Amino acid sequence: MPIPRFLSCGGSAAGCLRQLNRLLGVDHPIIEVPDDFRSGPLADADQLLPRQRIDWWRRLMAAQWWRDDTSYETEMLRLYVENQRHLLAALAEPEPIVVWVGNNAHDKLMLAMVARVASPATPLSVVDITGQVAFQYMGQFAVGMCPPDALLPLSPAAFSGTGRARLASQWDNWKTHGEGWRETAVDGGVVEYPSDHLDTRLLARLAESGPQPVLRLVGDVMGRYPGMVPDTFLFWRLDTLRSNGQVVFIPGTRDGRKSINVELAG
Repeated sequence: MPIPRFLSCGGSAAGCLRQLNRLLGVDHPIIEVPDDFRSGPLADADQLLPRQRIDWWRRLMAAQWWRDDTSYETEMLRLYVENQRHLLAALAEPEPIVVWVGNNAHDKLMLAMVARVASPATPLSVVDITGQVAFQYMGQFAVGMCPPDALLPLSPAAFSGTGRARLASQWDNWKTHGEGWRETAVDGGVVEYPSDHLDTRLLARLAESGPQPVLRLVGDVMGRYPGMVPDTFLFWRLDTLRSNGQVVFIPGTRDGRKSINVELAG
């Protein structure tokens, strides 16, 4: 019987599962979902060469225009395409897959995508760590936040055919309608807001705290928001506010290194 493959969202979760392999003494192949489905268009997110998603990630990375070295963008996109190819090839194979998830929106959307794309001949099971580990952030659970030994007692639960079909239908809906910012709703589902949903928080913190480094503002909003927000998304929103004339970026130096401060316009 083949060893089940482990599937998770993002590099941190994949790294955690590799360490879990070491603790278990079993070499489960690790499949990493390269994308974070919480923001942007999802129309081609499950395709081999998702041009809309690649363009989306380029937009997010371009918002950090103050970086001296842009080679990270080329390497990041190369790894994205490579992981996407590996993911889709793995989902087409009939060997069993164990999907590791928490209750955050990117894991929920990832699980729906897997349910839609995986071959009907591929046995799927799920380990949902929500409420089963002590490590969480404001009620949000993610595999990448857990030390590997916290995952040792957890066991997968098989997908029912009905549950798989329900999730696949959800993914079809998100592919059609997903455009903005998505997060976990109060009822445990996924809800979408417009892309500018978090702008008011960025502006409110600036109004309260005054001019400050971009990194400090983004970290502050991330730390106060009742959910997990990627810094790349907030950098993009700040740059959009700059383009709209609502904030001003002030280049400078701090401790001999390039620094970008931000303040309200006017």
